[in-house]
Amino acid sequence: MFDVLIKLKFFFKEHKWQYIISFITLAISNIFAVFIPFLIGRFIDAIVTGEMDANLLFVYTIQFASLVFITYGLDLIWGYGLFSGAYKLQRQMRSRLMRHFLRMRAPYFEKFRTGDLLARGTQDIRALADTAGYGMLVLMSATGFTATLVVMMGVTVSWPLTFATVLPLLPMAYVIKVKGAQVDEAYEISQKSFSSVNDDVLEMIDGMRVIRAYVKEGDFIDKFKNQTSDLLKKNNRVSELSAVFAPTVKTFAGISTMIALTYGAILVSQGGLTVGDIIAFQMYLGMMIWPIISVSELILILRQGSASMRRVEAVISATDGLDFSGKVPARTVEDFQFNDFTFKYTSSETINLNHIELALPKGKTLGIVGKTGSGKTTLIRQLLNQFPKGQGTFTMGQQAYSEYEDPSLRQLIGYVPQDHVLFSRSVRDNIAFGKEDASDQDILKSIRLSSFEEDLNNMEHGLDTMIGEKGVAISGGQKQRISIARALIKDPQILILDDSLSAVDAKTEQSIIANIEAVRKDKTTIISTHRLSAVKGADEIVVLDQGRIIERGTHDELIEKQGWYYDQFKKQEIKEFLNEDETEKQLRSDETTKRGEVR
Repeated sequence: MFDVLIKLKFFFKEHKWQYIISFITLAISNIFAVFIPFLIGRFIDAIVTGEMDANLLFVYTIQFASLVFITYGLDLIWGYGLFSGAYKLQRQMRSRLMRHFLRMRAPYFEKFRTGDLLARGTQDIRALADTAGYGMLVLMSATGFTATLVVMMGVTVSWPLTFATVLPLLPMAYVIKVKGAQVDEAYEISQKSFSSVNDDVLEMIDGMRVIRAYVKEGDFIDKFKNQTSDLLKKNNRVSELSAVFAPTVKTFAGISTMIALTYGAILVSQGGLTVGDIIAFQMYLGMMIWPIISVSELILILRQGSASMRRVEAVISATDGLDFSGKVPARTVEDFQFNDFTFKYTSSETINLNHIELALPKGKTLGIVGKTGSGKTTLIRQLLNQFPKGQGTFTMGQQAYSEYEDPSLRQLIGYVPQDHVLFSRSVRDNIAFGKEDASDQDILKSIRLSSFEEDLNNMEHGLDTMIGEKGVAISGGQKQRISIARALIKDPQILILDDSLSAVDAKTEQSIIANIEAVRKDKTTIISTHRLSAVKGADEIVVLDQGRIIERGTHDELIEKQGWYYDQFKKQEIKEFLNEDETEKQLRSDETTKRGEVR
């Protein structure tokens, strides 16, 4: 239960003076607070014995007011210290999580779903913050303040009465321990369920268009209803177990109060205590009720904090399993060379790249083609260090690729992936993401190179047009061209297009390819595509099939071989011709219709 405090030792150590000052002021405040019942007891005795006069009343009034104001000031100090510490912990833990996420590569995110990571980064960290703030307050109240009260009750009133009153509270500890373990388990189960709901909500929002297209709204509503009902049951289970704490504590506290009243009355009747003593003792006992009740809150907070700490630690301690610890700075691109290179994904049952032999000289263009699942993207990912190293050799210049510093390698690369990741910002911001100090002139140049000018002119707000979350407000072709512009504005030494022209028409594709060829004559370019017209001008084209290179050469050389490339190219040419013919017929029909309307 207290393991969460041990695991947060790094935070308490970092902010030790803030917590030391908070604990000292809290302890002093508690000491001053417990003198108030003592003062009232003496005040009552002075009235009962007839000693009270104007001077004594003035003294008691000053003493009482001083205690109240001093306690108030001290409470402000420790309150700010503890609760601001909780916010600092939230910020620190979330920053730590974000840094970890940004360092991780693809295999890591295959272990956790997005909603689960979101739940751990919000609700679980909030539970940790409660431990560092309110939990520390309750801990001090349940221990330090209670101990102070017990000592004050024994010293100023009666030790026998104090022991008799405190004794019934001991069995309470056993009940709390048993129920606390059950709360811990139930809370962790409810958090897992919450993560699952988060996952499905995010997935539903991302796939809303598909859901509506297939008229599956009702199915998802039913699924969400079932999930939230299940989550409600698990949360109710936590509430049921937690609800036992307060009545248990109050029951034992009630027994203590009964003992105090009965035994106290006996002691007063025997002359062992005064009326003021018994009133002060009852006030002490009343002040002890909240710390005793807070034990249940403390157990709950620490149990939930421990469960949340385990969940957060699981995310932070998990790695992507990759070791790219090269130390050689990559200042410029050299020749790439794959020799007998073989690669297999951890979760794959087959070899994904099989004995690859490939050379890519600096400044040349490589085309990678093949059927879906042939290994095109897998080959590209070797340059991006997204997955574990393969077998065989992969070099850049005279060094193994893995010996280069990973960040310096990525600085050389401009990458346009299949799945175009755009941010919920303006067109300007999305393109400028590729270059920190990008001017509007740089942005417009990259837009021209990616053949996005006409589309931009049709947008009401131009560069300031908001594209929505993940580019939901624009078409697939527009997403691709913004992604290409983002890569081109960086003017990278290596440009990688991974099937990045699939959503544009043939004419636009040829325009983009021509622009890229014009501005990247002496720079390395890799184009992976299904549409073979995109790689006609490549210096070398390789055809992949089941992870093997089955054909290689220039466009003309591959046409002469009349293999897979030749067959696929002819099929695409015929399809393109038929599409153009159909478009021309449609234009003629539209023109005829317009003329008829004019007549």
